[in-house]
Amino acid sequence: MKKLFTLAVIVLLSIQTYSQVGYGLNGLNLIPNTALSSCDTVVTVSFWAQSAANNAGQNYDLPYVISGTNFVPSQFSFQILWGDGTSNSYNGGISTQGTVIPLNPSPTHTYPSPGTYSIVTYILNMANQTAVVDTVSYTVGSCSLPVYSMFQVDCDNNGTIDSTLNNVSIPLILTGSGQVYTGTTQNNFYNFTGIQPGLYTVTIDPAWLSANNYVIGNVQGPQSIGAGNGAATMIYTLNCGNGGGGNPISMCVTGTVFCDQDSNGVYSAGDIYMVNAPIQVNYGNGNAIVYTNASGNYSASYMGLPNTTAIVSLNANWMVQHGYSAVFSVDTILNTPCQGGLPPANASFPILCGPNPGSPNCFSGYVFCDANNNGTMQAGESPLAFVPIVLTGAPGVNNLNSVTVYTDSTGHFTYCGQISNTNYAVATISQQYLANNGYTTNTQTVNLVGNQNGVNYNGMFAINCGGNGAVCTDLWTTVTPWIGYYQNTVAHVRLNWGNYGPLAPGTYTLTFNFPVGVTVNTATINTPGYVINGNTITWNLNSAAASFSNNDIITFNVPGGIVNGAQHYFTSNIAATGNFQDCNAQNNNGSLLQIVGNSYDPNDKNVDRGIAYQSGMMALATDIDVNLTDALTYTVRFQNTGTAPAQNIFILDTMDSNLDLSTFEVIQTSHPMVVVDLGNGIKRFEFNGIWLADSASNEPASHGYLIYKISENVGNAIGSEITNTAHIYFDWNPAIVTNTTYNVNVLVWGIDENETEMGRVYPNPTQSNLNIDLNGGFAFSLYDLQGRTLDSQNATDQATIDLKGLNSGSYLLVLTQGSKSKTFKITKL
Repeated sequence: MKKLFTLAVIVLLSIQTYSQVGYGLNGLNLIPNTALSSCDTVVTVSFWAQSAANNAGQNYDLPYVISGTNFVPSQFSFQILWGDGTSNSYNGGISTQGTVIPLNPSPTHTYPSPGTYSIVTYILNMANQTAVVDTVSYTVGSCSLPVYSMFQVDCDNNGTIDSTLNNVSIPLILTGSGQVYTGTTQNNFYNFTGIQPGLYTVTIDPAWLSANNYVIGNVQGPQSIGAGNGAATMIYTLNCGNGGGGNPISMCVTGTVFCDQDSNGVYSAGDIYMVNAPIQVNYGNGNAIVYTNASGNYSASYMGLPNTTAIVSLNANWMVQHGYSAVFSVDTILNTPCQGGLPPANASFPILCGPNPGSPNCFSGYVFCDANNNGTMQAGESPLAFVPIVLTGAPGVNNLNSVTVYTDSTGHFTYCGQISNTNYAVATISQQYLANNGYTTNTQTVNLVGNQNGVNYNGMFAINCGGNGAVCTDLWTTVTPWIGYYQNTVAHVRLNWGNYGPLAPGTYTLTFNFPVGVTVNTATINTPGYVINGNTITWNLNSAAASFSNNDIITFNVPGGIVNGAQHYFTSNIAATGNFQDCNAQNNNGSLLQIVGNSYDPNDKNVDRGIAYQSGMMALATDIDVNLTDALTYTVRFQNTGTAPAQNIFILDTMDSNLDLSTFEVIQTSHPMVVVDLGNGIKRFEFNGIWLADSASNEPASHGYLIYKISENVGNAIGSEITNTAHIYFDWNPAIVTNTTYNVNVLVWGIDENETEMGRVYPNPTQSNLNIDLNGGFAFSLYDLQGRTLDSQNATDQATIDLKGLNSGSYLLVLTQGSKSKTFKITKL
């Protein structure tokens, strides 16, 4: 894009050499002494012909003077590239020199965060095609805060000043707005520069106080200081103390939470106080939670030590639930005694609330099979369920993160929250979904208007489903864990299946396979009409519903005597047997790996891949074949073990860099959910308004889960690892961190009789020694399930590995000879 723009400028500048009719533009310059930085994050621009007013620099951040020859009244086209990925175009004219060119709207831009941006301004005289361009580097959010300080000592705290500390270099700490700045006074003065906008508290460095045996007894001066609002004068009275030792005393902190509508970091006219915002203060080994009042203010007291710090944070879950964001949501304060004569510490939080604070926009629409291809959903046309719709902000505005929302059984989707800083959003249907189902559409994107005053403006995605728009069904199945999996116990496994439409499937077959040696408790099978043949349960079912979701929690007896670490697969398959084909075969198989000896955690993460079971490879569950591009299926489970229903739950999940983000696909969720893409592979799964029952009141209803599938990158090398951990948030509580799943790319062989001609690995299973017979020189490495190396040696013809000191379970043996490598699963009894 940059090259095309430069080319356009060169061409237009070339034109002006022979097209000089009227006012010929030849220069664009800022007035002298224009400062290229500002304290706030808003930049204003003005344009003047030939000369500017004397006060132009006072009223505008970037006052530009256009120069040229043969001035006559002219019309101009303006374009400003703001340097943060956004741009604006304007048109305006002028008939006199030395006056500002009126533009509507006035060129003003608010940056999302402090920083230095390259602003490109381009002006074209439309009459003669002469043009000028200028580029400046402009810094926003760079404030100064000069502090004049007086330090006096009342050593015994009797109210009489014993001495003053003049011309002593004393380190100061400036805290607030999520930032910490330091500086050392010279002649009782220090000017903090380059700080972000907002409210700050200035105090003496606790380390200096401790080293000099002082504590702050009193402070005279403003409780909080606004950056860029001029100088502050502080008088500190110091008492002789123990430098922060002793017993905790009562400390106080106050602050305000507000919608920062003008993005200046401080509360000002037009900003909106936020009520019931949860604030947490973390001090030492404790914490306190308080809520803002009707004026957006809060106050908290806690027990802390002088000259130490505390952490104040605005609850991130609360912001997510309301569709808000913040430049900072955590602040560090110096503990301030409630009864020490000092004003309380201050930690205020300006937040970004979008165009409708307190009442975020809702965007909605329908997805359907458009039988008559007229773009409108009409009677008889089939809705499409569980279709992923990606919502983003309109081009050219300050967009936030993209959101993926799924249609319900009526084909309807809706999302309420902040998409961008406007009332509009762009909806895009997932191309992967269309490809998987063999669908097409002429409606690649739909522009959505956010609801206003409760009125919904529904967009329409008309899909060409083939034929009359209703010719196939989309059956799906998954298998999910329910509780832990141990030998000599009863295990619970959940079989899930359903249909996404657009047609009812009619007759279909569902099969469920369980491991050899495990017996099913038929009394727990709630779906009638089953037949058991060996280790396979089969149902021949019939449904007239275009969209449905079913599950059956079945228990199995896991016998004793099984080695810890043994791998048990539970798999499912669903297939249409009636008159209609299945649109999408990608979701017709489910697979769950249970490892004997797994501990039970109601909030956990499980990874599986169907190819491991189907191919019968001799490899550990964590291994993936380097010669294949494996699709990994992740299941995240959560349970409300609290004492009240959970209103909102969200899960943060960071995708490994060895995964292909473009292949991400949600398979199933226990409750309605939206996916927010935070960038850099981070997904936020939001279960808003889930009201998940607590386990004490209703244990079966206290569970939830989500299942998604994603493929690894093509060409991942041997040894490349894929790890994944989820963070689960219940309402405003701290995150519950799940276990970490682990996969590694290895070169995998199956063990068959032909391989015995090349060498032997025996006995397997073994209670003590493992023997390796292989002609010639070779190397071997033994790993545990976590990928840790237990033994690694070089050998010739034969080697023996002593396993007596290892726990019973499964291990991984890798043999390497020349350019060949083989991986074997070893079982230690």
